[in-house]
Amino acid sequence: MLALRKQLSRHFYHIMLFSILATLLTWILGFLLFTIINQNKTLNPANYYESQIPEMVDKVNAQDDILNPDNQAMLDKIIPLEGLDYQIVNAEGQIQYGSMSERYLTSREDVFTQLNKNIYDNNRIVVYYPIFDSGQNFLGAAGFRYQLSVISANAESRMLLFSLFIFAIITPFVYIFLCTFIIGRRWAKRMKEPFNEIIAGAGKIEKQDLNFTMHNQSNIKELHQLVAAFDKMKTALKEALEKQWGMEEERREMVAAVAHDLKTPLTIIQGHAEGILESNHELPKRITQYLQTILLNCQRSIRLIQELNDVSSYENTEFYLETEPVNPEVLIQNKMNEFRQLCHAQNIELRASIHNPEGNQDLFYLDPFRINQMLDNILINSLRYTKERGTITWETYISEKELKFIIADSGPGFSKENQVKLFKKFFREDKARNSADGHSGLGLFIAKAIAEQHHGKISANNHPEGGAVFTVTICNMKYK
Repeated sequence: MLALRKQLSRHFYHIMLFSILATLLTWILGFLLFTIINQNKTLNPANYYESQIPEMVDKVNAQDDILNPDNQAMLDKIIPLEGLDYQIVNAEGQIQYGSMSERYLTSREDVFTQLNKNIYDNNRIVVYYPIFDSGQNFLGAAGFRYQLSVISANAESRMLLFSLFIFAIITPFVYIFLCTFIIGRRWAKRMKEPFNEIIAGAGKIEKQDLNFTMHNQSNIKELHQLVAAFDKMKTALKEALEKQWGMEEERREMVAAVAHDLKTPLTIIQGHAEGILESNHELPKRITQYLQTILLNCQRSIRLIQELNDVSSYENTEFYLETEPVNPEVLIQNKMNEFRQLCHAQNIELRASIHNPEGNQDLFYLDPFRINQMLDNILINSLRYTKERGTITWETYISEKELKFIIADSGPGFSKENQVKLFKKFFREDKARNSADGHSGLGLFIAKAIAEQHHGKISANNHPEGGAVFTVTICNMKYK
């Protein structure tokens, strides 16, 4: 098992070694292939045309009246123009004729000083040789231009040699790229495996599935340590969560047991109190007040016990909705009529409306009991904090796939510091929306749980003009 830095160095050396070996092998094979293709041909050396210049000079000096342009056709046949350019100049450096149009000698002095010397024109060489007549009188000079390269010296194989030259240059870069790609891809795959396992493990942890083991044994030291550390963290988290889950389960069981044990005697007390109050016997006013107090607190305690049972149900992972097809307009209209009476009894105006812009008449799949419970909790909350002669506005929007409720009241609204805590268990706001009836603080928690069970959401905000606004969205369970 090597460290990441050493592995990177080793891969770099492998890339360079394989690239060099592959390049040398390719060059050897390319040379052999070229030799086979040109086995019946002789490859001219780079100075092939340079070596022919003395012979060309002798042939030029052998001609009569060589400065006469009429001799150009004859020289064009003698001189191999595929590799040599030539130029005939007089003693003043003036061009008489030839295949070179560039003027390299501009004066008589240039002619004498540049004879038998190399003049460099980019990658070409120009040389001027003296011309004499039969009486050895100086007439001028013959210039020749050529290139010292194997490619220019082999006109027939020029394209093949040029391609081979380009191929020889790019070969090492091609092999470096290929080796880097192949080795890098293999290394990236090995690097990816532990990260993929960590990502998969994180996904399982997110789903509260901690019954897995990290199996990847990377040969990279740092990655091996990372996987091992993640596995240790998962094990520690599993132990902590199992302990917490156990405590939560014990708490839920205790709450359910206490609620069950309290509900029966409270129901009996409530029944007896109601029986005495409903009897025809005349009771002292003081006794009647005591009985009414007992009855009121029994009802409140039974309601709290029922809410605790509901909370335990929603926290149970095996809890399921009992969905059924329902006409949403009928369900909502019935609830509106029910709360209109409650609002009227407290001298509060309820402004309720149903909007169905699509004219959807399809049945909506939901749990009607739980939706009624959710609406009860929200509307009772608004009713609790709305003063006499106040207003509660309830707007419902119906579409094929969701129901949206917007419920606003004219109460004091929420304090900013407590707005994020509204849907927590047992939370009661004691400032802006102070309660005098001793409610449990479970209503909005239960409403949020019901909305989320229907794949929806609930939010609470303050209206700009004052008061609280609840926005609830629930989905048609037919599509879930």
